[in-house]
Parts: sequence; C-alpha cells; structure tokens
Amino acid sequence: DEALARGHKVIGVSRTPEKVPTNKPNFSIVAGDASNLDSMLSIIKGADAVILSVRGSGPNNFPEESLDAVASKVFIAASRRLGKDAPRVLHLGGGSTLYTKGVLGLDARPSTEGTAQHGLVWGHWLALQNYRATTSVKWTVFCPSGGYDNDGPRTGKYRTGWDEVLTDKDGRPAGISQRDMAAAVIDEIEHPKSIGRRMTVGY
Repeated sequence: DEALARGHKVIGVSRTPEKVPTNKPNFSIVAGDASNLDSMLSIIKGADAVILSVRGSGPNNFPEESLDAVASKVFIAASRRLGKDAPRVLHLGGGSTLYTKGVLGLDARPSTEGTAQHGLVWGHWLALQNYRATTSVKWTVFCPSGGYDNDGPRTGKYRTGWDEVLTDKDGRPAGISQRDMAAAVIDEIEHPKSIGRRMTVGY
C-alpha cells in the first residue's frame, strides 16, 4: 500500500495468489516461491527492487531450513545469475539479530534448538550472514528496533541505525509500527543509503 500510494508499480508474490485481492491500480499478483531459484528468476527479472518479507520453518525447525535463510541464498544465486541487471533486495529481518550495548539479542535470549522459535530467529541471523558474505549482490536487511506494532499508525517519523537497537529516553527498545516500517523501506528504495549493510528502524 505504501509503494502504491507513491505511484510505484507493485507485483505481489504468493504461493496462493488467488487469496490476494487485486483491485488496486498498478498492482498485480503472481504465483511464486521464494525458496525456488527458477521461480525467483522468473519474477524478479526487470524489477528495480525486491522486498523479501517471508516467514516459515523447515521440517526439523533448524535455522538453515528456515524460509528466511533459504530465500536469502536463492536471491543471491538469482542475483549472480542476472549479473549487472539484478535488482537490489530489501530483506525484512529479525530484531533479535541486533545488539544492545554490544550484546547480541540472540545471545541475551537463548532458545532451544529444534523449536520453531529457535529456527526462525537464528534463520534471520543466517540470512544476514549470507548477504554479508557477498560482494556483488545489492542488499539491505531491515530490522525493527523492539516491538513491531501491526496496528499502529503511519506517522512518517522514525529513526534509523545500523547494528545497535534504537532505544527511547528510558533506554527501552524504541519499536516501530508496520506502516512506518513500510514507509522506511520505500524511503530506502527511493533514496538508497544502506546498500550492502543492515539497518534498523525505530521511533
């Protein structure tokens, strides 16, 4: 919605496209699978930017099986295949991969291997490392600082940072609404400042 409101042409991708309404100008929906290279290539070719917002566990809940980790590797392979014509990717990552006063959030809140939560949060970490290991892929990993409010308003006002959690005046994680997170993502597409690194967004 944020991208459409700014006049961009948007292609949505879903494994079940028939469930997505398509009654908005400049919006279309196609069937696709972020874990499949052929599917990724067929959809992203010709795009200016790709936003990866995925979630899913593998059969054993291992981090390397998570959809975030797998999708990052698939996009990297697709980008290398397309070469100079490859779009940039903005991958929405997890806030637990941020640091607080130098302490990694994942270390501060340990989880048990084999559980869905462990696989998902460490899958975000693996995705970030996959991107960091590349030199030819145009990537940005977006992470919220603190809570992610799905129903909060769009204020258009937010702060950005890099690897440290943004905090409020009381030292608590700043948090961000879904709408302002979307605004930050589209702002970064329109005015690139963070290609080749991770950034965080919060109030």
